[in-house]
Amino acid sequence: MVPSSASRQVATATDPWSRSRSRPRFKMSISRRASLSLSASTSLSQRLQSVCLGILLVLLASFASSAVAEPTARALRLLTWPDYLDPSLVEIFEQEHGVQIKFDFFDSDDARDRLVAQTDGKGFDVIVLDSAAVASYRRIGWIAPIDPSLAPQIQHIDQAIDQAYPGTSGYAVPYFWGTTGIAYRSDLIPEPPQRWMDLMRPDAALVGRVMMIADRYDLIGMALKALGFSMNTEVPEEIDQAVSLLLEQKPALRDYGTLDLGPDSQLISGEVIAAMSYSGDAAMLMDQHEAIRYLVPEEGSAIWIDYLTVAAQGDKTLALSFIDFLNRPEIAARNARYLSYATPNLAAEKLLPAAFLDDPLIYPSTATLARCEHYKPLSPDALRRRVEAYSAIVYGQ
Repeated sequence: MVPSSASRQVATATDPWSRSRSRPRFKMSISRRASLSLSASTSLSQRLQSVCLGILLVLLASFASSAVAEPTARALRLLTWPDYLDPSLVEIFEQEHGVQIKFDFFDSDDARDRLVAQTDGKGFDVIVLDSAAVASYRRIGWIAPIDPSLAPQIQHIDQAIDQAYPGTSGYAVPYFWGTTGIAYRSDLIPEPPQRWMDLMRPDAALVGRVMMIADRYDLIGMALKALGFSMNTEVPEEIDQAVSLLLEQKPALRDYGTLDLGPDSQLISGEVIAAMSYSGDAAMLMDQHEAIRYLVPEEGSAIWIDYLTVAAQGDKTLALSFIDFLNRPEIAARNARYLSYATPNLAAEKLLPAAFLDDPLIYPSTATLARCEHYKPLSPDALRRRVEAYSAIVYGQ
């Protein structure tokens, strides 16, 4: 199912990109000093009594302060990707609700799953999930149903996106959607990549300077696309061909992982000159270097949706307040502009400028999306094969 937003007429992929974004930084300054002064007495006895009394008072004050210590601030624990929320919105939510947002970050869906499994779902309030994970988290009991009465702003979510994946509606609220493609340095590559196979079997100029996302769905899925198969295939022979292709590619790679998004990014430094990337990540890097480009390969790619979910063992009321906050139209629009990702919030879209909505990196053309697929739930046996194949490729296990 193609998101309804994709029907817009947008610019061609060869048009220049132009964005600017100011990124607020968190500042925290704590300075607290305590002092105790005792006036001198004229007699040694008086001085000793004063000192003893002072020590007693200090001890009593310390005991009282610990017993009546400032209550620990209520906190929202958010498990998410790095750089996936406008910091200025963090400050607004904290001030409105008198809480702190504490972040736990992951750099791949697999890393997130391992982290949640280690705690059996404890220690989080809101978890950002990909579409493929929602059903399994729901089945295990790590996420709770969404109570719309406590998050009325989710009424603005595009129903086409909300219903795109079976088993997500009612348990997960779409956060952003986008594509997976190739980010590259146009000034360092003799011939710009056009196909996934250009990364799978790179030219000599790219050897040692290619990076692939470390994710069992994306990595194997894009190898399948390169071979002309569906990324959702469960045919063992097709999976085996994809694994062979990725093992063939491995010696030519710089690394597996996701690109850093700051000024020290591998793509900005030139350490990597072509990489599998998510569309919004590429947009953030394009803001920082004029020679960075992004494309969806000719073979097509993945249309992904990330979701906000409520942890079953967390503070559900606070979690829903946060999800409701992020779906206020003005907040959702602000967050989308900051991250350069397509929002599923229809009311927010009405507040976004035409240049944003017409940007084909953010809102791909209908023709581009027609070459792409949504991830679909895999059978347990097919999922097991993917996990085993992924471990063999990335970890050599």
